[in-house]
This record gives sequence, C-alpha cells and structure tokens, in this order.
Amino acid sequence: MRPPRIHLGQDGTAFFVTTVTKDRTPFFSDKENAKIAEGIIRNYQKRGDFWLIEYVIMPDHVHLAICPHGKSLSQCMQYLKRTISQKIHESVGPKYFGPTISGDSLWQHGFHDMIIHSIQQLHTMTHYIYQNPVKAGLCEKPEDYVFSSINKPSDRHRFTTGLCFPDQHPPLVVGTTNRGKILEIQECLRDLPIEIINPLDLHYIEDTPHETGDTFEANAIQKARFYFDRTGLPTLADDSGIIVEALKKELGIHTRRWGAGPQASDKEWIDYFLKRMKKEKDKRARFVCVLCYIDKHGKEHLFEGTCDGVITETLEADYVPGLPISACFKTDGQNAVFSALSIEQKNSTSHRGRALTHFRDALNETLEHS
Repeated sequence: MRPPRIHLGQDGTAFFVTTVTKDRTPFFSDKENAKIAEGIIRNYQKRGDFWLIEYVIMPDHVHLAICPHGKSLSQCMQYLKRTISQKIHESVGPKYFGPTISGDSLWQHGFHDMIIHSIQQLHTMTHYIYQNPVKAGLCEKPEDYVFSSINKPSDRHRFTTGLCFPDQHPPLVVGTTNRGKILEIQECLRDLPIEIINPLDLHYIEDTPHETGDTFEANAIQKARFYFDRTGLPTLADDSGIIVEALKKELGIHTRRWGAGPQASDKEWIDYFLKRMKKEKDKRARFVCVLCYIDKHGKEHLFEGTCDGVITETLEADYVPGLPISACFKTDGQNAVFSALSIEQKNSTSHRGRALTHFRDALNETLEHS
C-alpha cells in the first residue's frame, strides 16, 4: 500500500493529478459531458476547495495541476469526481452507462498523484497537460482544444505568491521500469536524504525510452533525458550489460535484446543464453554499468562501474525478476551467484553497486553544499 502523503493537508502544495474513467470509457468525447465536467472543476475552484493551475479533460481521463486549499487532496478529488458523476447522470441519463458501470460512477477507483517540487517541474507538467490533446490526435495545436485551461483564467499568478513547494528531501526519479534495478538502486541510496520516485508510480508516462545509442553511455543518457523531460525532476538512469569473452561482441549494449529477442521473458532469455554458453570453454565475463544523473539544472553526469567473474554451467539460485543472468554469474571473490547474495552484498561488489557508490559520493557532496 502506498504510504500516506505528509503534505495532503498543507495549503499551497501543488499536485499533478490524473483520474481515469471506468474501463477507460470515453465519456468526455461527448462535448456536453466534457462541458459539465469543466464547469464543476471551475465551480470547485471558485468556492475555494483548491487553487486551479491547469487542467485538461480528455475523452477517458482528466489531468489537473491543483493546490488543495483547506481540504486534503483526497477530499478534493473525492468530492470533484462524485459531483461530476452525479451531474452528468442527471443531465444525460444512462445513455453512456453500459453494463460494466456500477451505480452512477463513471470513474475508476482512486487517482494518481505526484507532488510538484519546483517551478521548473510545474512548467514541465503544464507543457504535458497542454500537449496531451495534440499527442492524442485530437487537435493540431494546444490552443485548438476546447476543454483545457490554455488561454483561460486560472490561479497561475500563485506561481510566485502562494505556492508552497515542500521543504522535504529533494526528489530523484529512478529512470527505469526494471523492478530488479529499482530495488538495487533504492537499497543503495536508502540512507541518503532524498525522496526516490519510482516511475512505475508515474502513470501519466505511458511510453518508454528508445535505446538507439551504440554505447552504454549514450543509452544511459537517452533514458535519463526521457524521464527528466517528462518530470522536470533530477533523474538517475543506467544502461548495463555483460561482455562475455567467448561471445565477443554479441552482448554488451544489446544484452537484454540479444538472443531470444527484446520481448522474451526472463526464462526464455536465460534458457537461450545457457544453451548458447554450453559449448563455450571460456566462461569469463564482465558486467558494465553506466549511470547518467541529470541534475535540476539539466546537466548530465556519468558514473561507471565494472565487475569481473564467470558464467556458471547452470542456474545456481532463483533469479531476480528483470535480471535473469543474476542466477548464473559469480563475481570474482564470491562463492555464490549474484541472486544468491543479499542486496547489500551484491551492491558492495556488483557493477551497478560500484557505479552507485561513485554517484553517492558526488551526490553527498552536492547535498552538503546545498
């Protein structure tokens, strides 16, 4: 379960919020429904429930940048969604309420939210909101879309007068959806005074970065830049792979996409890899990890770690999801494969752990002087 937000009741804290219709039904493709929703959002703003910075009403979801005022974010969203549902039902009746919709609710349960930490991030979220209809093919220019806040009055003037950006730990987006990598990075950085943001919680980011570089460095930069551009927050991303001496240049930056293909499951990938390695006598290998950190000013910083070892004949433990090779790589100086080690043990000797150590040292120095 997600931990409670400590700023939910603090007036002036800015949130980027996404709420989705039930079963992604496009209720708001009907202009009358969208008009009702927009009117209610405006009414709640006028009565003082929240400061309304930006919004867009898409056919099957709504994005908001709001600051709760006198109420928690949960209360604001609960009242807003319930009222929109009720008013649309009263106005148009059951014409869009199919058998999959229970009661009068046209919304999925809950909502996705993210605290906005800075003016820069707020500008990033505003750009995302404005561009959403263009990206969806609903218009050619943001100004052409009727149901958004662009060129309409809002509480934007509070950018410099009323918004309260939290004085909590500075945020860091971990730029990967690989759960194994996320766990390792979170563990290595857990004692630092930072708030680690998992991109799997950023539900408004629906696409993934393209890896078109021909080096670990280039791909790490691409991934970090992808998440930085979409969040406006400092971002850490990695690109890693294994160089197997017997396979020459077959793996490296292509490690996860090699052999069984980029869509292969962990099991399919590791089965192919072990079968390929059976006939090879030379089992030596080197893991390489390059981290790219993009700071709040958009400057890129690179950190590298390597780890030498051998490929075992068979899987010697269960592998970490997303990191199947962790069950058949034994680093020099260890008697067990990566996945049989505790996260602390692995981070002390692994390629990613070593790169993260360099990053920690640099980040600590930055935090001490901030």
